[in-house]
Amino acid sequence: MKPIIALNGGSALDRQFHSKATVANKTYSAAVAAAGGVPILVTDPDSIKSYAEIADGLILTGSLFFNPDPERRSEVSKAESGERPVYDAALLDAFVKAGKPVFGICLGLQCINLYFGGTLADGFKFKDGVEHMMCAHNCLAGEDSVVGKIFGSEFMINSRHNRKIDTLAPGLKAVAFSPDGVIEEVQHESLPVWAVEWHPERMRGDHREPPEGPDTTPLFQWFCGVCKEMSGKE
Repeated sequence: MKPIIALNGGSALDRQFHSKATVANKTYSAAVAAAGGVPILVTDPDSIKSYAEIADGLILTGSLFFNPDPERRSEVSKAESGERPVYDAALLDAFVKAGKPVFGICLGLQCINLYFGGTLADGFKFKDGVEHMMCAHNCLAGEDSVVGKIFGSEFMINSRHNRKIDTLAPGLKAVAFSPDGVIEEVQHESLPVWAVEWHPERMRGDHREPPEGPDTTPLFQWFCGVCKEMSGKE
């Protein structure tokens, strides 16, 4: 049986009914499907506990400012910054308490760090003088790094964030960094929780970003494998 992987979504607007909707980039579900998992999108905040019971693992996705109606973009932005952190934290809490694997991506990593008691630095490029939005750089992985074991100690990744980990949360350890010192991967010391600051879902197949980076399908295969093993599915 294939493992069921829950994906959280970002706030969007339904073009037809002019109401709030939940959307996740297709790259996430495609990555899970290619890795042998069954992706499901979490759309009902009132059913979070049920999702944690049904799914074998959770991928906390990155930020998404999707809006088919430019005139209402501010509504989506407000929801993304106001409602989503509460929603994501509740979803993460349900899966952690259920003892199920969690993999965070970009905003997902930041959510995980906050959940366990860490802090974030907003707009760090203005203070540190380094750019991490819409660019690419090397990832330097340590001995305990999951991505390092899969892709090697140094490889190219994309970068799409203006926020980074400031104080690392208790229980988390940083296992990969950018050349300028930004934490790019964390894992929990005792729980099945991992996260990266970059976007591996954008680094698959023939059109990966950046093209110099590895095809990251094996990373999603690893996570689906962990979820399947812990669920006891054959």
